Amino acid sequence: MPEGGRSLGGFITFEGYDGAGKSSLISGVREMLAHKSIRVVGRKTEPELVEISRVVEREDLRHHGSVEVLLRIALEIERESIITRSRLNNDMTVCDRGVISLISWFDYLGVPREPCERLLQGLMDYHSNALTVVCAADFDTCWKRISSRSEQSRKEKLGRDVNSKYFAMYEANVLRYAETAADVVFVDTVGLDLAESTSQVVQVLQSRGLSLS
Repeated sequence: MPEGGRSLGGFITFEGYDGAGKSSLISGVREMLAHKSIRVVGRKTEPELVEISRVVEREDLRHHGSVEVLLRIALEIERESIITRSRLNNDMTVCDRGVISLISWFDYLGVPREPCERLLQGLMDYHSNALTVVCAADFDTCWKRISSRSEQSRKEKLGRDVNSKYFAMYEANVLRYAETAADVVFVDTVGLDLAESTSQVVQVLQSRGLSLS
């Protein structure tokens, strides 16, 4: 327990491939729990993270894969401190993507994990304190949603075939993480509408001790 006896707020990480419905589900949970103080810590919205994110995403500057994964690790380490502070002051802190997404970048870029294993393990240990909600959607659905966007990330611009391979890598990492992590919940963001999937997440939070009053 933090100094002064103050309890930490809840910690929830939303995972899922691009287009799986993370942003919509996060918005749905925030709306349903509007009476709660909820902070979403995204890597493109926090001042401490924005500049690193811009370097990672620059179209005119392609880093060596090892450099890129180190930058992405730096983002997550910096985000840890933001999440820790947020949990002292909010009922719930939401992390938009977490270690599953980070680890998948090693596969996408063909970079071995071993040299960074200690850093990765530290991040995995930190996120073990979170409820991980995986937005489960098939690749065709994800790609349809990605293709309809007016703006796409550098990875999304690589096209359907490349993203199909990345999707398979990501899904494999999701399954491996779920085998070892204590608190992972899968939400069908294709078969369920937004209200249904939001209610499922809120029910899970309630079962883990969140007061909805």
